[in-house]
Amino acid sequence: MPSSSRRWAPTVTAALAVLATAPGCSAASTADEMPQPLTDEQAGAACRRELTELNGEIADRLEQRFVARDRDGQIRVYVSEPDERISTCRLGASGVEETFASRTDDGPHDRIIFYGGADAVLKAHLLIGRLPAKATSITASLPSGATLTGSTDRDLFLIWAPGVAVDGARLTARAKDGTTITTATAPGLGT
Repeated sequence: MPSSSRRWAPTVTAALAVLATAPGCSAASTADEMPQPLTDEQAGAACRRELTELNGEIADRLEQRFVARDRDGQIRVYVSEPDERISTCRLGASGVEETFASRTDDGPHDRIIFYGGADAVLKAHLLIGRLPAKATSITASLPSGATLTGSTDRDLFLIWAPGVAVDGARLTARAKDGTTITTATAPGLGT
């Protein structure tokens, strides 16, 4: 058996050498053909293009509020407060994979308010919304048992768990001193 595998190696090498010299062919390695991760500038520009198409005339008013990264993936969140619009752009190694937009409902200021509905929760594994007044941090206890700490920017929060279910997660908003302000259950199929 080992002798037969030795016979194939020179034949394969010779075939690759012949192909490399043929017009229009190359023997580039697989690593050369793999897409390279986007730079931060490229990712931002790609999202802006997609969000301009999605949001039309208000696209130039969108302010980037979050960037969350996981390996080659990332999610960027943009808000236009005057238009009550929040838009999300999810990217993979080769570019934009998904965008969606939602309204930023006002709701009671003493509660956690979720934005994005099923698109955010079920498709993008994303919990995004408004923190209640006086809250400075937020955590999510996921159905898997994991607990994630969210990112905050002024009155907004973001919790992203790529590939992990976030529907039905239990969120807890806390004040600066660590006391619980309120809790809420993330939207899902049954809510």
